Amino acid sequence: MQVTDVETFVVDADWRNWFFVQVTTDSGITGVGEALSGEGLTAALEATAEAHKHYVIGEDPLNRKGISRKLRRYPFAWRGGKLINAVAAAVDIALWDIAGKHYGEPVWKLLGGKVRDEVPVYANGWHIGERTPENYAHHAKKAVEEQGYPALKCDPFAHYEHSLSDDQMDEVADLLEAVRDAVGWDVGIALDCHGRFTRRGAIEVADALEEYDIMFLEEPVELEDREVMADVTQHVDMPVATGERIYNNETMEDVVRKQACDIVQPDVTNYGSLQEVQHAASMAKSRYMTVAPHNPNAGVSTAASVHLCAGIENLEILEHMSRDVDWADEIIEHDFTVEDGAIEVPDDPGLGVTFHPDVAREYPGEPKDSHSLFDEEGALKRP
Repeated sequence: MQVTDVETFVVDADWRNWFFVQVTTDSGITGVGEALSGEGLTAALEATAEAHKHYVIGEDPLNRKGISRKLRRYPFAWRGGKLINAVAAAVDIALWDIAGKHYGEPVWKLLGGKVRDEVPVYANGWHIGERTPENYAHHAKKAVEEQGYPALKCDPFAHYEHSLSDDQMDEVADLLEAVRDAVGWDVGIALDCHGRFTRRGAIEVADALEEYDIMFLEEPVELEDREVMADVTQHVDMPVATGERIYNNETMEDVVRKQACDIVQPDVTNYGSLQEVQHAASMAKSRYMTVAPHNPNAGVSTAASVHLCAGIENLEILEHMSRDVDWADEIIEHDFTVEDGAIEVPDDPGLGVTFHPDVAREYPGEPKDSHSLFDEEGALKRP
């Protein structure tokens, strides 16, 4: 069996684009993968995939390690970069899909087995519209009561950066209080800071919001200085999570070794390969840290993440988007529904999804200004 083609698809997903890769073989088996495609870089992903698909075409699709090594190592000057690793990740996911279909087994079994039959998830993307306590409470209650999520994540900090004034802190506290009143205290609440705060600003925010029983504080500061992140982690009385922007185990090893967080958040769509994420989870386990994979993506990413999480012993929880565009299920057909706060691990061969390329072509993605989290002045945009 040989790979005969690697085709890319940029799909409109309202406020962003999705990026899919379909790998075709001479046996008629195809596989689908996904790359992290935020902030309008899908054109760069397309160009990178086109420039590097010669490393894949003609190869045995079951030789994932050999193909992954070529994709991530052979481009010498740019090897291991973010774009290359994202494309390599998409190809790798597609190759696992092909392998599962070839052997008639689910990907989780090929990855070494599972330790759970269901993967717990939390909701992201549940809040939309006005940034008011009433609106936050309405959408929080909907996500928990109607969609069955046991936990929610949000960024309630608007466009504020570095540190919060007393008035700004009160504003954020009012939002969280409204959410707590709406969903109660058994529901987890995670706060995403998007790396916006200073060391002191992050600690002040954590101290002020501790009373709301925060599940974890995500990216309170930027990750470039792991010692600062570790210092914040040691000084706040809530778990700290980070790692969505990490794309190799050299960086992840430094995070783990310096105990820069409590929870690591690798993303299967930018990490190069599923086995590399397994290695990241093993590193975290060796230092008694847990894993909560980053997954604000489409159905292929969710499928790959569920198969991976099935076998991660130190799994905390998986991110899941609670709302999507109307045509999402037309493009990626799957059974990954949330029931009682979890997604069932499938037994279907491969990833357990069906990709419809013709439908994907009906919703072509275009560059969008909203892809950036930041405004023209460099501040985070108000949601």
